[in-house]
Amino acid sequence: MQSVKQQTGFEQPPSCGKTILGIVGSPRRGANTETLVDSVLAGALEGGATISKVVLSELNIAPCQACNKCQRDGRCIHDDDMASLMELMEKNDIWVFGTPIYWWGPSAQFKTFIDRWYGIDQRIFQGKQVILTIPMGGSNEHYARHTIGMFKDICNYLGMVCVEAIVDPGMTGRSSAQENPQIFEAAKEAGASITNHD
Repeated sequence: MQSVKQQTGFEQPPSCGKTILGIVGSPRRGANTETLVDSVLAGALEGGATISKVVLSELNIAPCQACNKCQRDGRCIHDDDMASLMELMEKNDIWVFGTPIYWWGPSAQFKTFIDRWYGIDQRIFQGKQVILTIPMGGSNEHYARHTIGMFKDICNYLGMVCVEAIVDPGMTGRSSAQENPQIFEAAKEAGASITNHD
């Protein structure tokens, strides 16, 4: 297994001391989900944070087998990219998650990723700040209610702090977010504000 490669695409300014990791849960590169995650990261970068990004569809993350080996032996049955991704997550102060809405839920890549949290030492999650970005083709936020509720319950259970959930309905084309300056700026402001968030 190789280490997870971090992607940035941004020039790093002097750091404010905070590190922020973006995790893209859409299988479509350069589309709305990645655009929103990039926008949050761009705002954080302007605020002096050190940023990095990974794309789940480019990693080898197998689905949980519900075998409970992680509970018995302290390690997962799968030898894949999840361990190195969790090491990267642990090194960052803030996580920016992005997933589209598919059938009222997160993408398969994102759901597989969070299902694997079952076998992770829960101390990794405690106190982490997160921003959730959710673009979707549906016309209103009602379509994201299950995903938001699920994620907020997970945050509460694991001791994470969901600082903000950015929900953008009506994203019917793969470049809809890029064509909407208001959405872009809202995501960027969230990134800038979290660098000053205690």
